This record gives sequence, C-alpha cells and structure tokens, in this order.
Amino acid sequence: MLFLAAPVLALALATQPAQYDTVVLHNGGVLRGTVVEDLPGAELVFQLADGSVRRIPRAEVSAIYYAGWQPAVPPPPPPAEAAPEPPPELPGAPAGPGDVSPWQFAVALGVDFPLGTLDGSGPRLANAVTVQFDFTLEAAYRILAPLDLGIYLRIAGGSSQPGLNQYCAAEGVWCDSFDLGLGPFARWNFIPQGPLNPWVALGFGVEWLDVSNDDSHFALDYTGWELIGSVGLDWRLFPGGGVGLFASGRWGQFEALSVSGGLPVAWTGPANHGWFVFGVRCVYGP
Repeated sequence: MLFLAAPVLALALATQPAQYDTVVLHNGGVLRGTVVEDLPGAELVFQLADGSVRRIPRAEVSAIYYAGWQPAVPPPPPPAEAAPEPPPELPGAPAGPGDVSPWQFAVALGVDFPLGTLDGSGPRLANAVTVQFDFTLEAAYRILAPLDLGIYLRIAGGSSQPGLNQYCAAEGVWCDSFDLGLGPFARWNFIPQGPLNPWVALGFGVEWLDVSNDDSHFALDYTGWELIGSVGLDWRLFPGGGVGLFASGRWGQFEALSVSGGLPVAWTGPANHGWFVFGVRCVYGP
C-alpha cells in the first residue's frame, strides 16, 4: 500500500509544518504529529497535531519519518529466493522414510563345514557327514534404522561319511545327510541406507540332523539347539535390494537321537558340535 500512500504523503509534507513526524500505515493512512514512544515490538505512542494521543499497534505501522525527513516511495521487495535444491540421494537409497516397507526378505546360499562331535563318544561330525550346501530363507522387520528382528529357516544337504555310513552299508545302501534349523535372530546394520552396508547378527534356534536312505527306510535323527553369529556386507544394487557376502559360525548341542530301521545304534549322551559357513545372499527390503 505504500505506493498508494506516497502521493498523499508528499502532499502532506508540502502542506504541514516540517517539525512534525509522519507515520505511514499499512492501510495507506498517513498521520502527522510527534512520536512520543517508539520501542521495538511495542505499540507506537503518537501525538497527533491536534494534541490527541494514539497508541498504534506495531503491526499496522509501515514506516516512520521524523521531522525534517523527506520520505520516498520504498523500493519494491526483492524477489523471493529460490528454494534450495535437495541434497543428492545416495546411490540406491530410498526416496524417503514413507516410501520403503520396513520388511526385509533374503535368500542365502552357503557352504557348511562340520565341526565338533556327533555324540558323546562317537565319531566326529566331520567323520560322519560331508560338507553341506545350505539354502536359508530370512524374513525381518526393521524396528529401528539400524536394527532388524527376524526369523530364519535353513535347509542344508550333503552325504554321509564312512564313520556313520557303516549303518547304512549294513542295509546295502548309502545314506544322505540333511540339516534343518529354525529360529529368531537380530541384525545390526552399520550403514543401513548406504550403498555398502556392513552388518552383524546373532540368533538361536532348534536343529535337526537327519542321516537316512529313503529306499531302506533307515534313518538317524539327531535333534538339539544352536547359536549363530554372523557378519556380512551387503551391496545395494537398486532401491530396496542388493546382494552380499557373509560368514557365520553355528554352535550347538545334539541332545537326542531317534533311530528308524531297527539297527542297534547306541546313543552316548549330548554332543557339542558346530558348522562354519561362507555364502552369498540376495536381499530385498530397506
């Protein structure tokens, strides 16, 4: 409104004594008199030329010109500054927190090397079963930016070694070995939205090792529990997915043996055993 008040203000200055102060209001009004009190943020106390005093809210005051000043039409406001450009996103990082599901799914393929013993006084696990190849499914929920909680299901397979296959050979067959694991885990991601994400994980679950031959209906089933520690590095190839490498160690205890097929296999008590695993994983999720 100042450009409308400027002609009026100029006329007022030409017709009023120069000793008066001038106040220009946002609504275009012009007041002549004396500024009594002008404190930042407070009402302006102004005495008009007729002697009356007004308290003018600061929000209504556009400009104040003291006696002897020559007001000028204020320049137009500067153009609005352009909004800053958003920072570039990391390669493969999601567009925003609302664009990505907190669920993560993974498929892992690994090579499992046996450690420890099969039972209290029996053969070592490496002399009972061969190296196995495992297929693991994972489903996890990201409860914090770096923390996932999930569940795993592992299915591994190999063959039996002569130390255990003697029971199968008595039936004229060769036995295969299968190892299953199921349980929960927690994973900590060090750079969860980075192109490379190192992580560590801990889990525990139940384990079932089966050495059997379907044709002869002969089977040895060892059951127990396991603890798992893993480290890995995931490489994000596209938003919400990628591949990675991992290494893990599993350690547990067989606590029971079930025998099918009628052969007299002795069980001599709990056995501590484990597996050392290298593998790759495909990941879909945050």
